[in-house]
Amino acid sequence: MRTSTASIPCALGRLAPASPASSDELRAMRAAAWHKQGIVVVPLDEIFDEWDRAFLSGIATKLYGARTAASRKSTPWAEGEVIDRGDGETWTVIATTPRCVTVQRSRDGALATLGQLGEARP
Repeated sequence: MRTSTASIPCALGRLAPASPASSDELRAMRAAAWHKQGIVVVPLDEIFDEWDRAFLSGIATKLYGARTAASRKSTPWAEGEVIDRGDGETWTVIATTPRCVTVQRSRDGALATLGQLGEARP
C-alpha cells in the first residue's frame, strides 16, 4: 500500500487509507471479496473466451443496465454531454470541476453529482 495521504477533501480524509496502486494489490482485493463475501469482480478485458465474456456481460447488463459509450470512456465529462445510464433516465452535464461533475436529470430538472449516481470516473 502507498503511504501518501488520501486525497479526500474533508476533515476525515486524512484518516482514510490510500487506495491500492498496483495491479497485484487490486487482484488481491478481488480475491478477498470472492473468498470473504462471494463477490466476483472480473475485468472483461481479462476474459479471453468469447462465450464467457458475453455471458458475464449479459448478467451485468441485466443487473446494472447497458454500458454506453459515455460510461466506458475514461476522459473527463464535458459540459453539455448527455449521459444515458440504461435505466430510462438521461442526465446532462451542466458543470465540471476537478473533483465534481454536476448533472441535471432531463425528466424533471433534478440536480445531482456523478458521485451520487455512482458514475464517477477516475
